[in-house]
Amino acid sequence: MQIQLRLVILWLLCTIGMILHFNYHVSELFYGINVVRPDANGEVPLGVFIIRSVFYHLPFVWILLIMYYKTMFVKISLFITSILYSVAHLAHVIGELMKPKFDISQTALLFLVLATAIILTKEHFHYWKNNSTSQNK
Repeated sequence: MQIQLRLVILWLLCTIGMILHFNYHVSELFYGINVVRPDANGEVPLGVFIIRSVFYHLPFVWILLIMYYKTMFVKISLFITSILYSVAHLAHVIGELMKPKFDISQTALLFLVLATAIILTKEHFHYWKNNSTSQNK
C-alpha cells in the first residue's frame, strides 16, 4: 500500500478513535450514569474547542497536506506532529489507568489509539526518510 494512503488511514483511525472515546463517555447515559461535569454551567468551555480542534479538526489539515504537499518541510513537520500526538495519546492512556474507576472499554480503545499513533509516527518517519527524494518529483 502506498505510504501516503497508509498515513491518511492512520490519521483517520486516530480521529475515529477519539470520536469513539467521546461517544463512550456519552453512552454512559444509557446506563443511568451522570456524565455532567460538577462545574457545568451550560456553556462549553474554550478548552473543549481546543481539544476538538487538535484531535478532530487538525487531522483533516494533516491529511490534506499529505495528499497535496510533498515538501520536506511538510514531511518533517508531520513527523514531529505525529510524535506529539503519540505522547498525547500515551498521557491519555496513563490518565485513564489512574482513574479510581476502571473502564475496560475506554482503556482498550485508548490502547488501540495509542498503538495506531505509534505506528503513525513510524510511518511518518519512513515517509520523511525513505521517500523524500522520490515523492518530491
